[in-house]
Amino acid sequence: MDCIDTKSDPVLKLLMRGAANRAFLQPPVSNTRRVVTLPLLTLIGHRIAATSWSPVSKQVVWAACTLAFFTASRLGELLASTTHSFDPTADLLWEDVKFLPNESLLVRLKCAKSADIQGEFLDVFPFPGYDCFPIATMLYLKKLHMEAGLFDLKKPVFRFAAKNLTTSHFNNILASLLPDFCRPGQDTITCHSFRPGIPSTLALFPDLANTDDIQGWGRWHSDCFNRYTRLRHDQKRAIFDKIKTALVTAYNFGR
Repeated sequence: MDCIDTKSDPVLKLLMRGAANRAFLQPPVSNTRRVVTLPLLTLIGHRIAATSWSPVSKQVVWAACTLAFFTASRLGELLASTTHSFDPTADLLWEDVKFLPNESLLVRLKCAKSADIQGEFLDVFPFPGYDCFPIATMLYLKKLHMEAGLFDLKKPVFRFAAKNLTTSHFNNILASLLPDFCRPGQDTITCHSFRPGIPSTLALFPDLANTDDIQGWGRWHSDCFNRYTRLRHDQKRAIFDKIKTALVTAYNFGR
């Protein structure tokens, strides 16, 4: 049977035009994904603490949450790509995490979305007083890994005793921890909910942080992106001082 050319068949052309017009009448699909804020991050921490998981399992998940939130990172850049294996050229290993003398943390992403051949670097600074200090959570994870015989510079950072934490597993964990927030078709908390947390908070205070600050901290592609890849450590710390002010103000206002 010969194939009918849709461009020359008048009936098919009318049907296809009608289908296209009907698509415009469909209501837009709303984005039901919720953003993780500082209060929600602390709630996640409390619920992790209340589980019956092992100390290592609790700390693996909690450290991933805090690092993702405070660096506005994609979880896919932090977590291993598969459960029982990993890619040393792409996945985040302990050798990519540097605890600096000035009480900060430097994390190298070897395979960031920007596809920069040198990778990207995340700066993490102190944020005491809210039990979600990312440097402290990473230090404690390292300590637990060492005590359990799991610490290895050449192995993934977010690793349980027998498997790696992946994005799909992380999403399932969030759904189990937050059944009152993760309602299918209404609200969801996923890996993607952590990245916009700090930028969304900064956007509430336009007099405190400008667009360059927001785009630079989140490493979004923009005209200012290349400038931020060359920022000095003290310049990044100055941006984080603004972030701390915004987070604390928003947290106290929402209480």
